[in-house]
Amino acid sequence: MKLPKHTERSQAILARVANWGFPDDVLQRVGALALVWGQFESNLETAVWALRGDDVAGTRPWTDKTSISDWIKELGKPWPQFPVPAQQILETASLAALDLMDYRHAVVHGAMLPSSTMPTFIRNPGWHGEVRKRPSHDAHVDRNLLDMAIDSAWTLCQVVIAARTACADPAKIAAIDALKSHVSRARSMASELRHLTALMNDDRY
Repeated sequence: MKLPKHTERSQAILARVANWGFPDDVLQRVGALALVWGQFESNLETAVWALRGDDVAGTRPWTDKTSISDWIKELGKPWPQFPVPAQQILETASLAALDLMDYRHAVVHGAMLPSSTMPTFIRNPGWHGEVRKRPSHDAHVDRNLLDMAIDSAWTLCQVVIAARTACADPAKIAAIDALKSHVSRARSMASELRHLTALMNDDRY
């Protein structure tokens, strides 16, 4: 049976993309990262509302006028309703999220350099001599690196959901504490993802 034209063209495009260094299992991971990060963003917004005690019903929330990086920084503030250990976990999660945000943004919005082993995305490259508002940064992509990113993003989702829940029920603060080791690992992985080029150029790496 003849395939629909869009299916035929999609399969040809996927074959071409595979030659750029994106076989099916890498594409699957790119899609999973996009999905999980999107869930982190949406849950982060409601978490910071809860942390601040915002009543958004019938109003335009402050998050509607600010960037995701602002929300992430808000998460890392020392919220007095939580004990210090939980505050420290949220601060560490915030730092991890800022690094992972840059990695994700480069993958989704960056210019792509194909490679059979490790394609690279460069955001705000300035290749034409233009002056950019934001500094250039890159993201290297392979199965292992994307697994690190997905794991980190999932942990961040768990953190913001736990924080939002604990705002409504302080007895649930223990759920934040239980994520301490996962958040520490996410912080390390997200930092490596964000700064991999510099690390690869360091003899100690």
